Amino acid sequence: MGYRTVNKPALALMALLAILCLAPASGLEWRPDLAHSGEWWRLVTGHLVHLNGWHLVLNLAGLALVLALYPRFLPLPPLSIALIWLAIFISLGLLLLLPELPGYRGFSGCLHGLAAILAIRGFREDRLLSASILVLLAGKLVMESAGLGLADTTNLIGGPVVWQAHALGFAGGIVFAGLGLLTPRTPRQSSPE
Repeated sequence: MGYRTVNKPALALMALLAILCLAPASGLEWRPDLAHSGEWWRLVTGHLVHLNGWHLVLNLAGLALVLALYPRFLPLPPLSIALIWLAIFISLGLLLLLPELPGYRGFSGCLHGLAAILAIRGFREDRLLSASILVLLAGKLVMESAGLGLADTTNLIGGPVVWQAHALGFAGGIVFAGLGLLTPRTPRQSSPE
């Protein structure tokens, strides 16, 4: 097996998440009261900050796992579009489904969406892997909705696990992939400028 180059967009995303752990999260976290009062950037930035270092480590480990499963990952422009879509989809979903939720921090909802996007995108190359990932994610969400396995994570990250963000991320990833925004361009579709 030959040497593989580091996936630069994935590495950049990991670095961004780690750097933002040093920033005051209170200015970036998702809070419905502040999002309603004009601080709309929180719809996106709340997904880039974490409750503590363990929370960040769990999300970085999840991102590394997704990258290991799908080493082709996404180039930076589609990755950026996908993450903005997922963050806004999750944030608006939380506003509708959990209007009493005082705040949210964490990348895990976007991570579930990203895993769904990559699984659907990878269906042509490895149906078994992609179907397995989608089934495992759906099963995980069912377990979380029943409250199974959340207590240890809640203690580790210092706050409640908002499983609804995971479910919204997963749904947002399926919708995003279903819109066909990640269809690779073929030479016939590209046009010279």
